[in-house]
Amino acid sequence: MAKVLVVNPRAMYFGDRRATSIDLSVRDLIWHSRFRAGTTVIGDPIDHPFEGIAYVARPMGSFDHSLFRLPRLIQAINRIAPDVISVQEHLGTAAFLARRLSAPVVLHLHNPIRQPRSAVERIRRRTAFAELRGLIFVSHDHERAFRDIWPLVTTPRNVVPNGLDLTEWHPAPTREKVVLVVGRAIPEKGILEAANALAATLPRHPDWKAVFILSTTEDQRAYAEHVRRVLAPLGPQAEFLIGAPFATVKAWNERAAIAVISSRLRETFGRTALEAHAGGAAVISSGNGGLREVSGEHALYLPRVGAPEISDAVERLIGDEAERNRLAAEGHTRALSQFDICTTADTHDCILEMLLPQRQSTKTSGVG
Repeated sequence: MAKVLVVNPRAMYFGDRRATSIDLSVRDLIWHSRFRAGTTVIGDPIDHPFEGIAYVARPMGSFDHSLFRLPRLIQAINRIAPDVISVQEHLGTAAFLARRLSAPVVLHLHNPIRQPRSAVERIRRRTAFAELRGLIFVSHDHERAFRDIWPLVTTPRNVVPNGLDLTEWHPAPTREKVVLVVGRAIPEKGILEAANALAATLPRHPDWKAVFILSTTEDQRAYAEHVRRVLAPLGPQAEFLIGAPFATVKAWNERAAIAVISSRLRETFGRTALEAHAGGAAVISSGNGGLREVSGEHALYLPRVGAPEISDAVERLIGDEAERNRLAAEGHTRALSQFDICTTADTHDCILEMLLPQRQSTKTSGVG
């Protein structure tokens, strides 16, 4: 059995309590991998990592500067002796490991690609990319964004969309009259615009309710509180949750009639939209970046991310049950056909398999 090592970035939580979207994506890929028995994840020390996956806490010391942290990481990896290493998100760590270890290293990117601020930094990063055996992106739009910024990087590029185990999702046949908004409490996600839209719309529909489930860091609390104040006049027509576990998010997606994803960002994938489709909600989407790859033609797209546009879209779906049901059914069918975790995990396994020692003589320009 091949030994695969997954290195998570710092500040992730590879467990049910506070899992990020990256943690959930990594967990799902491993759970459905043919290399699962030989896979280990290294991440921050946490109390309760996901069950059924080997987990090693990142070695910590009195000084956590990279000069001390990375050599300790090398020692921990040498004890595991992996055949292939997948580093999540962090280019610096991936390049450091690629320079010092014989095992091939791939970098799995989940977040938007940033333009370097200086020519020196651009050269440094381009050199780091060149040291890797492969790059993995979560959508074709994500890969295109990388190509636009880094046209000279020739590292093999692969696309592995996020997937879900859709056998575990059970859409309620009768939907609750709920408009669901899930996301990070930052302005770029269009959460405040959604709150203003629903605060204006729902008083005309007293049998409907808004549910906001937000994740925050300390510096995002003021924005979240602003959203809460906007929703306050709705009273019992609005439910506001901070830091709810994934099980709560999943349950609401399986019950809510409508989900709003109003991100202003060029989203790399759009897991929030996929979860809404998997749960059977009708999706209203900005369609930015990978969001359109997730939903295809089976979402109501906003012409602009603004409170009036969101209000119009919500009003339209509240008033047209047939369209609401059609979007919900077609979106769920698309999720089943395009984003089943068994398919995406197999694609991911094939990428890693091509890098295993017995396959290194085989040349590949990327899968997907």
